[in-house]
Amino acid sequence: MKSDESVGLEVLDDVHTELSTKRKILIQLKHTTQTKADGTPKNLTQLDIDMWKSLSNWSQVITDKNDGREAVSEQLLFVKETDFILSSNKADNSSNTALTTIKAFQEDDKTYSDLKKCLSDIRDKAKNNEKEKSIVKYIDAVLALDDGVAEVFFENLSFDLGCDDIIGKCKTAIKEHHIDDSKIDDVFSAIDSRLREENFSLTKNKEKIIFSFDDFRKKYRIYFDKVRNGELVLREFKGALPEKLEDQKFIKQLIDIKDIEPEDTERMAMYTQCLLYMINNFDRWEKDGDISREQVRDFKQEAKARWQNEFHSAYRKNLSENEILDKALGILDSIRKEKLNLDEQVLPTEMNNGCYYDLSNVPEIGWHKDWESKYK
Repeated sequence: MKSDESVGLEVLDDVHTELSTKRKILIQLKHTTQTKADGTPKNLTQLDIDMWKSLSNWSQVITDKNDGREAVSEQLLFVKETDFILSSNKADNSSNTALTTIKAFQEDDKTYSDLKKCLSDIRDKAKNNEKEKSIVKYIDAVLALDDGVAEVFFENLSFDLGCDDIIGKCKTAIKEHHIDDSKIDDVFSAIDSRLREENFSLTKNKEKIIFSFDDFRKKYRIYFDKVRNGELVLREFKGALPEKLEDQKFIKQLIDIKDIEPEDTERMAMYTQCLLYMINNFDRWEKDGDISREQVRDFKQEAKARWQNEFHSAYRKNLSENEILDKALGILDSIRKEKLNLDEQVLPTEMNNGCYYDLSNVPEIGWHKDWESKYK
């Protein structure tokens, strides 16, 4: 969209766009799961029910009395200001005489009389075919249009066929907003998720789904800005957890100081999620060149230095085992409140905790006074 334009879903059509010039684009979406022998979507044939349904729907919209288009003059005004697009993953087909004749008409190689005769011939063919009889009423609706109105309608009709890689097109559009290749998937996922949520909410509340340029810019600009401003993109961990959570060294250390009980698998899973959230994001940032190996090293050294201060402060003197456990829990509680920075960005608590869980899993740090002899 550009300034002063809007897009709607299931309002004027499957999709519609209103341009700043006040011109409307009505789009019918007709996708299929049926494929040819080679696995590609099937062709759009001349007796395709989806094609004729779309043309019939538009014919009824053009002549809609409720919208004040009973008179031919009003119908003509409407089609002159409207573009009609049939978008489908079905393939273009040179043997589809309806398509080839419409194209020939648009290129001035055939007259509207030629086109109308072609449509009538297809109607007769469908009428005599028991299997295809259902499309006759749709072709009749198109043929019922005033000739002058129909001429302009077919001039403004287009087919977007073989439209299969929709997600790829969306990602190309994001790239054209000067988004780095490594961030395109993040922007797409964020916008897609927010759009689905908003569309569901609007539908549930029986509100129209219409986005103006300004609406979209206000609500969705942040997802572009986030990846442009140099901030690290935080990605949720959605992978599988280890089968035996209790076998991880950092979990054994936490059980040892009685932070968690041996049977508390729910808390083990939550802590493991934090650890993997941290590891996966750091790996991705380093792979994408967002951070350097040296930054990762410095970050972990800073985390260890903070742990070392807490550890040394807690164990300055000889303690009983019960006192050691209390001190260990105190170190852990303090460390969990730490705010660590990476590339001048404050990381969320779950990731900070994940860093310390990772260090205690290697293990390079521990909580019990004798953690090295127990786990290293």
